[in-house]
Amino acid sequence: MAYEVHQELTVLFDKLLGAESRLLYKQIGRKLPHTIRFNPLKGDIKDQQALFLEQGFRFKPLEEREDIFQMTFQPYPIGRSLSHFLGHIYVQDIASMIPALVLNPQPGDWVLDMSAAPGSKTTLMAAMMENRGVILANDVVRKRLKALGKNIERMSLCNTLLYKWYGEQFGNTFFECFDKVLLDPACSGLGTLHKNPEILSWWTPAHCERLADSQKNLLISAVKTLKPGGELVYSTCTLTPVENEEIIDFALNEFPLEVEEIALPGIKTWPGLDGFDGKPFHPDLAKTIRLYPIDRITEGFYVAKLRKTGSTKAPRQERQKEISHIPFISYRTSPVKKYLDYLCKTFEIPAAVFKDYVYLMQKDIVFTRKDILDFPVYGAPLQIGLPLARPMDYGAKLNTGGCHLFGHLAGKRVVELPDLSTLEKFANRQPLDIFPQESGQYIVKYKNCMIGYGIVDEGRLKSQFPRGDWPFRLTGEWNGEEGEEAGAG
Repeated sequence: MAYEVHQELTVLFDKLLGAESRLLYKQIGRKLPHTIRFNPLKGDIKDQQALFLEQGFRFKPLEEREDIFQMTFQPYPIGRSLSHFLGHIYVQDIASMIPALVLNPQPGDWVLDMSAAPGSKTTLMAAMMENRGVILANDVVRKRLKALGKNIERMSLCNTLLYKWYGEQFGNTFFECFDKVLLDPACSGLGTLHKNPEILSWWTPAHCERLADSQKNLLISAVKTLKPGGELVYSTCTLTPVENEEIIDFALNEFPLEVEEIALPGIKTWPGLDGFDGKPFHPDLAKTIRLYPIDRITEGFYVAKLRKTGSTKAPRQERQKEISHIPFISYRTSPVKKYLDYLCKTFEIPAAVFKDYVYLMQKDIVFTRKDILDFPVYGAPLQIGLPLARPMDYGAKLNTGGCHLFGHLAGKRVVELPDLSTLEKFANRQPLDIFPQESGQYIVKYKNCMIGYGIVDEGRLKSQFPRGDWPFRLTGEWNGEEGEEAGAG
């Protein structure tokens, strides 16, 4: 479908890239190669890679970036693979990974992801933090929040709080609370023309100005939440200076901030603009970076890294909310103690592994890192941590997420599936003629990868694997879309 290009957009591209601006239009409709990352929270990455290869997928590491992989062949869509369902992989454009890599959160940090959905950056940061510290993941759109919550569970994030607040609320409520803040606000999306060409039909300078007003207000709030000495990354997937350099230029003039250098080995970047269309910007904006989709097979992006060098004006007392009381209990406190004792006895999981967490008794036993005890929780989070097990009259029923995080510690009641065809049956909830000596719950694994759990009854292993939206096909020919070189075209 042809789209009429706004004349001022053509002028903008010409000013940014000169003769090379024509290359931007060549990206429209182009299918980029899929890039993925594996999930260290789910176990050894080499074991995850081996399982993905067994399903027929092929990939290679990017040059100088052994943590990012480019797909070279996929026998069917990655999103329908068992590896994706298990949370072993996240499909994410290289440019989208950069903000989290630049922010570089560490284990124990308190991190705010102000516009987090659908979760690509949140889940990457949690992996970098080794599931320690606290991440507050926020979004304001309910449909996007649903996807964020699912990805938090799929990728096994137990250090994360899920919120539905307007971003502007955080500055006064969580004043100077966070070590790191990531702000990736809604933008005009000009870096994604390859997959969203319809942007050309509605893009206008006036629309960008309205977005910039919102982005500026969100950045004000984000700066207020940051501790003195803390770091903030601002990023967008657009190319307009009004949504990028002008926003950072404003912040540098209003707040005690300094721009930090960004180093990304193996990824080509352009320096941020120190002026545009006759308007000068702060000279340090040259330390921010731009990615243009003409340089490598990736989206267009803008990233700025800021450090807060001093305190900002505190909000009036009446604007601050009271800290919420969340009834967390320790691993040795009733009633959670008896359920954890049951799991430890049933699976021979060392009790000491549960001491680093606190628990909530809900429909499921929910767990999160005990780092949360020092964190000021305001309002009512939509989701805290992860479900571990379901309380039952006889004890507790371990769920799939609990198996993924703690199954490798079990000393008994572990079934290892012998081959890929048996794994396919288990993933599709078919009973298996496997004969452990005792009936009851079993953790199920395949070649060191934790898969889920099952129940042995009457000599058969009955799969308790979560229902997918489609049958998993791990062997033979797949009946849907034919195999393809990933992203070719």
